[in-house]
Amino acid sequence: MMASGTCRISRCSPAMDSDPATGGPCVGAPVDWSLGGGTSFASPIMAGIQALVNQVWGPQGNPAPTYYALANLEYGKAGDPGCQTFAANGPAPTCIFRDVSIGDNDVDCTGPYNCFDPDASQGVPGALSLSDFSYQPTYKAGTGWDFATGLGSVNVPNLVLNPIWLFGTLFD
Repeated sequence: MMASGTCRISRCSPAMDSDPATGGPCVGAPVDWSLGGGTSFASPIMAGIQALVNQVWGPQGNPAPTYYALANLEYGKAGDPGCQTFAANGPAPTCIFRDVSIGDNDVDCTGPYNCFDPDASQGVPGALSLSDFSYQPTYKAGTGWDFATGLGSVNVPNLVLNPIWLFGTLFD
């Protein structure tokens, strides 16, 4: 799974490639496919990953505190350059979350508010922005958790096989 540098909504879960512009491929003939994505795609993926955790370690209940404890151990306050998705050699194979630190939640808009649209007169959609007069992204990706990319993308085997599931969040 790869994370997208963009996002359609703010969320508090690990990022999936849920952007309809870059999301996973469909199968079959591409006739009349419509775009899809967002939480409706990412949530079932995370539920499937959590089902794997439950198969290995037994029922866990709400996994969110454990996700954030793991992220805190991995990223800390300053982040871990070795877990950056865009690191020179890619993220280290030991990372549980691959920190997506580049990008923003750029989404098409048609104004009139929070929409920078220099080509509106030509019928071209604008981009979600803090300003109507210049492009100022609403939420940018950064080190560790952020509104644009959450905790990052997931290294599924490292998440599923981490022994923290035996102990819960005793380590946060």
